[in-house]
Amino acid sequence: MSISTATDTRAIVTGRRASSAPPRSAGSTRRRIFGIVSGVIAAGLILAYLSPMIWLFLTSFKDRVDIFSQSPTLFFTPTLNNYIEAFVEKGFTDNLVNSAIVGVISTVIALAVGVPAPYSLSRIAKGETFMMALLAARLLPAMVLAVPLFVLASTLGLRDTYFALIAAHLTFALPFTVWMMRGFFISVPVSLDEAARLDGCGEWSTFFRVILPIVKPGLAATAIFCLINSWNEFLFALVLTGRHTETLPVAIPSLITPIGTSWGQVAAVGTVTILPVLIVAFIVQKHIVTGMTGGAISAE
Repeated sequence: MSISTATDTRAIVTGRRASSAPPRSAGSTRRRIFGIVSGVIAAGLILAYLSPMIWLFLTSFKDRVDIFSQSPTLFFTPTLNNYIEAFVEKGFTDNLVNSAIVGVISTVIALAVGVPAPYSLSRIAKGETFMMALLAARLLPAMVLAVPLFVLASTLGLRDTYFALIAAHLTFALPFTVWMMRGFFISVPVSLDEAARLDGCGEWSTFFRVILPIVKPGLAATAIFCLINSWNEFLFALVLTGRHTETLPVAIPSLITPIGTSWGQVAAVGTVTILPVLIVAFIVQKHIVTGMTGGAISAE
């Protein structure tokens, strides 16, 4: 066979194969269009959700002229005067420290006390009854507890102390921790406890060395939610704190006065209030997603 004949034969075969390939179906085209439209809609929703935070962040670096300009200014000369005036001159650094102290300590105590409890409840037969009672306590409105806690703290001389505010935050952090972590402990087979005991581990050794590393994603998710709730809490901080222990959510309204509102400083303090939670959530986002997924699966 000559070279030209072989080439013609190959071209005929290739053409037949190309012509025999099925055309792109209308269903695949519709799926592509649906995917593009869904992506555009999702991007628009994310932008709409983040737009207040973006506005807050940009406003914190603007001077009064740019803030009160008739048309929004996207390009401006940034300044740190709002941060200096709020955190150096007006002392919002103390409020930031107070929020950090209360948030971190209440979260640590909630995990230290609230994590062993659901482990025990997941291993006993009557744990459901206790969980229902705990859930009922969790559903109690914070306003119902605010006045009794204020009267109790004032009577004991504990108002304007870290102890009173941390104890108040634990009223919702502890039930939440127990309720959240129990789902993760239920998903851990009891056979692992029995195998650890056969290897000579005691109760606490089994808990810390075998069970706790397995539910680490749940710990991360629970910790970040407790920290966010404590960091943003307003009602208990309003009635239980004073000049020495005032947190950021309570201190921010002081920037709104009858004389006028310092919007640049409000934006600066608001940005600093939001950023720590966003940074922590970004760092542990993998554990949060894994933990929430694991909790949902175990709940089913």
